[in-house]
Amino acid sequence: MKGVFVSDEHHPYQDEGARKVALEIVRNFAPDLIITGSDGLDFYSLSSFDKNPDRLKTGLQEEIDSWKAAMREWKSAAPRAKLRWIIGNHEDRLRRYMWRNPQLYEISALSLPNLLGLSEFGITDDGSEIQIHNLVIRHGSIVRRGSGQSVRAEIERERYAVSVLSGHTHRGGSVLFTTRNGIIQGQEAFCLCKTEAEYVDRPDWQQGIVLFEVDERGLTFEPVPIMKFRCRNRAVWREKEYIS
Repeated sequence: MKGVFVSDEHHPYQDEGARKVALEIVRNFAPDLIITGSDGLDFYSLSSFDKNPDRLKTGLQEEIDSWKAAMREWKSAAPRAKLRWIIGNHEDRLRRYMWRNPQLYEISALSLPNLLGLSEFGITDDGSEIQIHNLVIRHGSIVRRGSGQSVRAEIERERYAVSVLSGHTHRGGSVLFTTRNGIIQGQEAFCLCKTEAEYVDRPDWQQGIVLFEVDERGLTFEPVPIMKFRCRNRAVWREKEYIS
């Protein structure tokens, strides 16, 4: 099973330059599986936090349309791949909004699968995590300071029983543990959103994408950071340079 985890695009605040590099890598990798969601949408207007009026100029429908267009690009880059979707805390803003406005909760058109049109992309399941053999893929809920430390905490929560691939932190980072049952791995999945934020000064975020291969014999991660070089986006994967 060859897979790709696309995490933290945060439409409409995605970085299209970084996405172009990631799409080309995915096209050449030819995965069997693409996992999306994981804060694919920002849902800024549904947040309970104070809001910058300038950021509310993008409507909710425009945000959804942007994410759907991006999904079509991922599908086009790997047409034979199955798409799966996991929820992130930003997508979960819709549920929290409807709980604050319970009169909306019974409207089936406002459920996330219907609102996002997941069936259009052949996605029939949705949830908080996906397990493939000894690998668990989730958005993640823990944020600790330092690269790799958040996924370390996710593995500690699992009592070192499974390897974990997680998003949420907007960072890349790897950790490994040797247990009685073999090596347990943890990988943080970068982000593909813009790396400036109004709520934090100079955030410690990195853009990139994570490729993986997993079966009953073992697991291999290929984290690919995407870096800025002379105002362009650059990555090197398997001795090939990708620039947008």
